[in-house]
Amino acid sequence: MEDSKRHYSYFIVKPDGIRYLDDICRTVEDKFPTVRYYAIEDFKGTIKKLYHKHYERKGSKFAESFDAFLYGLGELFGNETILILVADNQRPYQDLMQSVFDTKQELRNKYVNNKIGIVTNYGQSRSNFIRLLTRNGNEKKPRIMSEAGSYRISDMNTIHSPDPDLATTLDELKILLDSEVIHDKNLIKEDMLDKMRRYRTVAFQADMRLPNYAGEEIPNLSGFVRNEIFGEEENVEHTENVAKSRTEKDDLEL
Repeated sequence: MEDSKRHYSYFIVKPDGIRYLDDICRTVEDKFPTVRYYAIEDFKGTIKKLYHKHYERKGSKFAESFDAFLYGLGELFGNETILILVADNQRPYQDLMQSVFDTKQELRNKYVNNKIGIVTNYGQSRSNFIRLLTRNGNEKKPRIMSEAGSYRISDMNTIHSPDPDLATTLDELKILLDSEVIHDKNLIKEDMLDKMRRYRTVAFQADMRLPNYAGEEIPNLSGFVRNEIFGEEENVEHTENVAKSRTEKDDLEL
């Protein structure tokens, strides 16, 4: 039976995945009827918000390790990237969420290379070493990171999406809306997206921060999306809270 209500989910192309942006976009566009692209200026801050349950459950050890990984990723690939919002009213929510998850796995299987990773040394403890062994078993110190430390070797897995359950998907969408990642100001115009895909870079997003930049002329699209996901009452409450917050901020600045 056709489900007439539009359901939403999303992908975040991680900074290391921008190299494959055109193919990622083609794959997503082939699988989902409604696709929109949003600029993310601060990937590190955004992904940390989305991973809040990991921080709460695993504590400071995870925080140190993950922060070190994000630092290494930023040094290599930068901190800007793209969010892909997808929607579908032709299938139940569970089917959409599973399709998003399966697409993420498909793209990771295609692009993740287990012969390369990011090595970081985090924290204050000196708990492990990196050592190389020759074919005959002789140990060799690496040229860098040769002292004892807290080393983590992480793969670069290209793309993020929520796990295929409703609570996680809605929680993460709310975070992205509340933090104004999914917001009209970040909506990427088609001509800019074409350049990003052609040249495999998000550097063109810098133009979106210029004072005279003219974005997409779609009034309050993010408000419409919020309303479709969470309902009109929640959207009105959010709008009032944002307006109140901005008024209080203006009062403080006076």
